[in-house]
Amino acid sequence: MTLAGLVREKGGELFVVGGHVRNTLLGIPVSDTDVTSRLRPDEMLRLCRENGFGTVEKGLAFGMVEVHINGKSYEHTTFRADSYGEGGAHRPSSVSFSDTPEEDAFRRDFSVNALYACVLSGEVLDPTGGVPDLENRLIRTTTADPETILRDDGLRLLRLCRFAAELGFDIEERTFAAARELSPLLADVSAERIRDELIKILMADAKYGLPAEDSVLRGLHAMDELRLIDVFLPELAACRGVPQSAKFHRFPVLEHIFRTTALSKPVLPLRLACLFHDIAKPIMLEKQGNMHGHDLEGERICREIMTRLRFDNGTTELVCWLVRHHMFDLDGRAKDSTLKKRFCRWGRERTLLLADVREADFQGSVGETIEVRSALRWRSVLHEMTEKNTPFSESELAVTGRDVMEALSLPPSPEIGRIKAALLSHCAVRPQDNTREKLLKLARDAAGRS
Repeated sequence: MTLAGLVREKGGELFVVGGHVRNTLLGIPVSDTDVTSRLRPDEMLRLCRENGFGTVEKGLAFGMVEVHINGKSYEHTTFRADSYGEGGAHRPSSVSFSDTPEEDAFRRDFSVNALYACVLSGEVLDPTGGVPDLENRLIRTTTADPETILRDDGLRLLRLCRFAAELGFDIEERTFAAARELSPLLADVSAERIRDELIKILMADAKYGLPAEDSVLRGLHAMDELRLIDVFLPELAACRGVPQSAKFHRFPVLEHIFRTTALSKPVLPLRLACLFHDIAKPIMLEKQGNMHGHDLEGERICREIMTRLRFDNGTTELVCWLVRHHMFDLDGRAKDSTLKKRFCRWGRERTLLLADVREADFQGSVGETIEVRSALRWRSVLHEMTEKNTPFSESELAVTGRDVMEALSLPPSPEIGRIKAALLSHCAVRPQDNTREKLLKLARDAAGRS
């Protein structure tokens, strides 16, 4: 017998709840399936184990049991009401189990996430008016007083922006007003949870395939208009309204940053780099009356932010590197040989990402998709280098450090590293010289030997 049938035998009904029901009604892909019923956690565990369904005890105190059926996992949560303490911390201080979806619905965040579909009958229950909100493309809290829901959990303020971004919905007027009033509550939420919601907003267009201008840009604007960035990204909020030269920029700094981010490709390090690339402009303007050097200062600020939000070291280093170098060859006058040496030192992947930053930066300046000559040239040069088998690291050279030491009768020393770096720089422009014989000759010449 199915789990839904077994739950009915126990006097209850099994419902699919939340995003699965919402997305099915919208006709968009479903990712996770959560289920709910009146069965208490111990009852659900016992029922599953007696009938051969696998379980994982995830959060019994909060009514959660993970159920495994035919190789798929479902999170079952008992109908409940939540109580929260003061502040905006995410975790409820206590829960009380209940017996109906109508009671359960009003502890959930937004009406479009409080939809229930009976597994056996298919009937959809809508205790909070989520179906009309889907039709009107609105995000609204489940309660008549939005503060009741938003005050309970500060993370819901960012989730509000995220669902608006992913679904392309507007935020209902009273919900918006309450969220802006309660924005300081976000300070009580852990850095990891804030980081995760920020990532989802930055990648919102990848969730259901909406255009980035209607998803990512919508989410960024919502975070700004609700003053959430003032709480967790004050460096970004400082860019609000800062003017730029009309000769090069159509928008003030913050709006330029938002549009650059939304117009970039849906790659997380790229989106983060675009979000932070001009973040130091207000500081430089205040310090010296112009924005020169904002790339160097921006790297420092970017590192502080990403460390604060607990990003992993690899992502942090890559994003900071992109911010640091986003002004390289801005006027497009660098010689081909200069580009080749730089690209060889940077590597293929980073060079391509930097070209993507450049492209998005220019497009974000005018607010539309355009061809960016410097980015096109960089990609062309890089393609030529790849076609000619240019080495992009010392490991791709035709000689090793040991080869150089033996040929020059040198012990291990920094001199070997200097010689190999010189060989790599030479081959960036003359890849045909990447042979053992030629490189050893060049090594002797570099060491002043014959």
